[in-house]
Order: sequence, then C-alpha cells, then structure tokens
Amino acid sequence: MPHTTTVTPYLCTKDTASAIEFYRQAFSATETYRLNGDDGRIAHAEIKIENAVIMLSDEHPEINVLSPQTIGGSPVLLVLDVADVDAVFAQAVAAGAMVERPIEDSFGGTLRNGKVIDPFGHRWMILTYKGNAEASTTT
Repeated sequence: MPHTTTVTPYLCTKDTASAIEFYRQAFSATETYRLNGDDGRIAHAEIKIENAVIMLSDEHPEINVLSPQTIGGSPVLLVLDVADVDAVFAQAVAAGAMVERPIEDSFGGTLRNGKVIDPFGHRWMILTYKGNAEASTTT
C-alpha cells in the first residue's frame, strides 16, 4: 500500500465538551476519543465528520494553547466538502453557527459554497462540487 500523507486539524476551544456537542449537531460528528485531564479540562479529544478526523482540546494557556475566542478570531478556514451543502449549511446555522458568507455558486457554477463561524470562533467553508471543472496543478 502506498504511503498517504494526511493533515489533521487540532482545534482549541474554551469549552471542548460543548464544541463536540455543537459539531455533532451541526455536522453529524461522532466522538471517537476523549482524555480528561486531572484538572477537569479536556486534554485531548477526537471527532470524525464522515471520514475526516479532527482533534480538539480545551485551552491550556500555560503552554500557549489558546482558542480563537481568547486571541480574537482565527485566520484558519476549515473546508468541509459535503454531498449537500445547502442541507449541511442550514444544519450548522440551526445548531448555532453564524453566517459569515451565505451560500453561492462560484467558479462558473461548478462549486456551491458558503462560510460560517462556529460558536467557538472557528471558521468553516462548507461546499459541494457540482460539476467537473478542470483543475491544473503547477509544480
């Protein structure tokens, strides 16, 4: 089997237990692992959204692990590619996400997408590819 490289996002929140519940409601996430620290904070947790793994933890300021709420927002955009952007976008907003940009068609109608900010300050682009746009890669 060939080697596959992956990148796994690791999100920090002020209340990871609530974040996990939000992601369950918003994106149908499943919690797969949780490690509670002696101090009651979640030291490490993992969820899956379909086959994507996301790691999470509570804030740990003593080791510079800070949430977007503490640092004033996040420059990172998480991209969630789903079969039905309209349904998942509506589900996320119903669960408490704030619309950053409404859903729109782009790239000649081949991509339908919108952006939300979750209650913990993380930004999400939710999208569905609608057509077979040709992509090119430059190396």
